[in-house]
Amino acid sequence: MELFGSSGIRGVALRYLTPELVLDIAKAAGTVWDADRAAVARDTRTTGELFANAAASGLAAVGCDVDRLGVVPTPAVGHYCESAGVPCVLVTASHNPPEFNGIKLVGDDGVELSVDVLERVERRVLDDEYDHADWRTVGETSRIDGVVDAYADQLVAAVDRQAIADADLTVAVDPGHGAASVASPRIYRELGCEVLTVNATPDGHFPGRDSEPVPEHLDALSRLVATTDATWGSPTTATATGRSSSTRPARHRRRHLLRGAGRRLPVGRRRGRQRRQRLPATRRRL
Repeated sequence: MELFGSSGIRGVALRYLTPELVLDIAKAAGTVWDADRAAVARDTRTTGELFANAAASGLAAVGCDVDRLGVVPTPAVGHYCESAGVPCVLVTASHNPPEFNGIKLVGDDGVELSVDVLERVERRVLDDEYDHADWRTVGETSRIDGVVDAYADQLVAAVDRQAIADADLTVAVDPGHGAASVASPRIYRELGCEVLTVNATPDGHFPGRDSEPVPEHLDALSRLVATTDATWGSPTTATATGRSSSTRPARHRRRHLLRGAGRRLPVGRRRGRQRRQRLPATRRRL
């Protein structure tokens, strides 16, 4: 593929990745999805709102109603897509520096699009072929509130909260000023953990550290763990997809683990398959 890589499209914002390109990708995705509705979400990067606006315009131009989710971690985007049954254009460059941005396309099952579907989207962009709506059928845009809350609630419900609370854990969280800033600290607290934070204010300049959660970027988190009673440190990328790094041997280990809030957590036994439910999110038409 010429445009898409294994993690979507990424590049320096306003040089390689432009609003015009994002508009075309969204139009192509909306054409291929042939859906009545699609979502747009982003991380905290300074160009996120710019590109999210372009994506929403592209989807509306091909007749899709648009759910604007705002700043949302990638796992919460997947949960929303699966629960609401809508695909999503996610504006994020994951662990790349703040001057980068990118596009990731998520299906209505909450999973990134397969290669064959991405090839169809890419071909539409390269051939400049879109199923444009007319003035009577352009999409409408709604602001969706409560997406992170719904994701946090289902995550907390999925784990053995009492076992976690009884373990008396202290967690040092480093969201790297990214989208996990709006989710990870809250989730750990609801699980009964004491939470310490660093770089936990949403800021697309990433002033505290580079987004990629590798050891050379985690000095502040390492110091926080070393000088407190923290059981472990939990860093993430700008969109909460990075692997966490334990910076101190945990005193409490469980066999069953769940990766959710940026760190693996104990979970109880599953009692049957979970039924698909619509998110208790609030829709506000813009």
